[in-house]
Amino acid sequence: MPEINTAKISRGNSLWQISRRVYGRGNRYTVIYDANQEQIRDPNRIYPGQIFVLPEDKGGAGGRGRG
Repeated sequence: MPEINTAKISRGNSLWQISRRVYGRGNRYTVIYDANQEQIRDPNRIYPGQIFVLPEDKGGAGGRGRG
């Protein structure tokens, strides 16, 4: 069974920051947005306490980490 990575949003977080930490490139924030659209109305407004799935980034190059 594949591991599911998640991120719990804290005050001051942004999709760009999370993407940079997890995928190595901030502009891959769309991977997180696409996987969590039911929770994210506006990718510029995420809220503390939300928990987002962090799927494997199959389309981008760069480092992968865990957050």
